[in-house]
Amino acid sequence: MSSVHSISFVQHSTDPISPRVWGLNWNSSGKNLVTCGEDKSVKIWKLNSDKLEMIQKISGDQTRAIRYAHFSTCGRFLATASWDATVIIYEYIGNEFEEKHKLEGHENEVKCCKFSPSGEYLATCSRDKTVWVWQVDEDGDYEVLSILQRHSGDVKFVLWHPDHELLLSGGYDNALRMYYFDGDDWVSAQDIEGAHGSTIWSADFDSTGKYLVSVCAEHVVKIWELTSPLPTSSAKLLNIATYQIKDTVWPLYSVSWNPFSNLIAIGGGDQHLRILQFNQESSAILPFLSLKLDAEINSIAWNSTNDSLLAAALDDGTVQLVNVNI
Repeated sequence: MSSVHSISFVQHSTDPISPRVWGLNWNSSGKNLVTCGEDKSVKIWKLNSDKLEMIQKISGDQTRAIRYAHFSTCGRFLATASWDATVIIYEYIGNEFEEKHKLEGHENEVKCCKFSPSGEYLATCSRDKTVWVWQVDEDGDYEVLSILQRHSGDVKFVLWHPDHELLLSGGYDNALRMYYFDGDDWVSAQDIEGAHGSTIWSADFDSTGKYLVSVCAEHVVKIWELTSPLPTSSAKLLNIATYQIKDTVWPLYSVSWNPFSNLIAIGGGDQHLRILQFNQESSAILPFLSLKLDAEINSIAWNSTNDSLLAAALDDGTVQLVNVNI
């Protein structure tokens, strides 16, 4: 019988004033988790069975809340995005991550940062309404390749396609925007104005890259099919399924597509972790399981190698591990 339940938790922050855990991500091996938060710290955790053990704490490098942290595919690098308008790149040397670069240029809070699957690029986005693409040279230095200014509001996230050189962004202007590299610059492939009726908080591709899920403040979930991905200049997203969660009035803040199945995890302001199923044959989004956690859910992520394990970052300073038994 299918079930979902919490199996363990750790305390990212005990700060009584600023406890909120903003973001988390697994590395590609699924053995390490990075968390970041309102307390201006980043923590690296090792997964031991069904528990997390902290192996490194990073603090003092950024002066405001740290909104997002992301491992490179190889696991050697870690990027952190802060409300102080900086992004810091760390490199794993010896037994810990050490600061290598501080990337500056955004005018306001940086909301998200993600390495491309190849590791050649880093994308960042900000409240300044821009998306920046940085290129890593042979010496490991970062230079700005493109500054994309197509959004008319705060940009909440950036997302890379798992296989092709395609970049996606979304945010306060209710639009999804897709970009490709034309050989010299990153340029627009598609602008979907009104992709949702409210702020688009998060999106994720399935493991094949054929489907995309997006969620918004008006608790609506949409599935998009990526057509004509090659050449990347012809790539287009087509909305094929829409599902409104009717038993909540709270925003949906985070979505994660299981890398091994058609299960989609969603977390938001009503503290509920929801597991949905996407049926490809009927193009239908179906409710599957639900679990109420102890606080608002700011970020969720399926484990990279364990199809039944996911992590959730909460407003109360905790990080919870959840088992989804299919």
